[in-house]
Amino acid sequence: MPTALITGATSGIGRDAARRLGEQGWHVLVHGRDAEAGAETVAQVEDAGGEASFHAADFADLDAIRDFADEVREAVDELDALCNNAGLAINEFRESEQGFELHFAVNHLAGYLLTHELVDLLADDGRVVNTASVAHRNGDLDFEEIRESGRTGVPGITGAKELAPLRKLGQATGVTERTGLNGFAFYSNSKLCNVLFTKELARRLGEDQQCNCFHPGIIPGSGVGRDLAFPGSLLWESLDLVPGVSDTVEDGGRAMVKLAADPNVTVTGAYFNKRRKARASPSARDEDRATRLWALSADLVDVDPNWP
Repeated sequence: MPTALITGATSGIGRDAARRLGEQGWHVLVHGRDAEAGAETVAQVEDAGGEASFHAADFADLDAIRDFADEVREAVDELDALCNNAGLAINEFRESEQGFELHFAVNHLAGYLLTHELVDLLADDGRVVNTASVAHRNGDLDFEEIRESGRTGVPGITGAKELAPLRKLGQATGVTERTGLNGFAFYSNSKLCNVLFTKELARRLGEDQQCNCFHPGIIPGSGVGRDLAFPGSLLWESLDLVPGVSDTVEDGGRAMVKLAADPNVTVTGAYFNKRRKARASPSARDEDRATRLWALSADLVDVDPNWP
């Protein structure tokens, strides 16, 4: 029975993907913070024909991630798929337990550290799947700012340097704050990290094991915006009312399962728009930037950068 670990699987696309893998006879390790919601995902996987267990961890705390990895090691001997799906989007600047900006900590550093801790459990033909976003195109990274203050840039609508006038206009007019988009730059930057991490990990893994990432779609029902404050939360949820703009949780779940389990996927280091291979932004294809982020991330989470 093949085994997958899906982080952030207590709702949204993670739960949908877990259920779909259950239908294919997989054993799924379900990660989240809410035990009741985790139990519901486990039930859905088992009802679909698979096996599942719930494992709790707060990804805003690096120590909790290390403990979680130890728990995974006790539960299974091998992983056929590691799906780094846990993530968040918030309005305001907040810090993790170790003092990193929360988007950067949860959306990037957590997956980086977890993969480091579990990569030796990955099957010889195993796969790592990272949930990214088209928002990576709006992102940029200030490496000195990360090292000095633990944040990827400055708050605002956009992190991309070429769009800095838009950020300044939004702040000056108050539009950014009123619309609840003050944290969107941080979110976009973290999603850029996801694509760069994918590229560098794929290069290091070689050809037998895969690492790909994907944009799941614009999915108000995914739960990623559950921590947005009003009116940002209203704007996000209202996208479901605009024909042709939003996607479904099922769209995202199918995309994750394709990259985790479809034998017809033979590429690695690729970015997908849902289930179709796409071209990531120029910043996300920058090999030097990917290597630099890898080394800095290793330093921040206190591991040897020469892995796997």
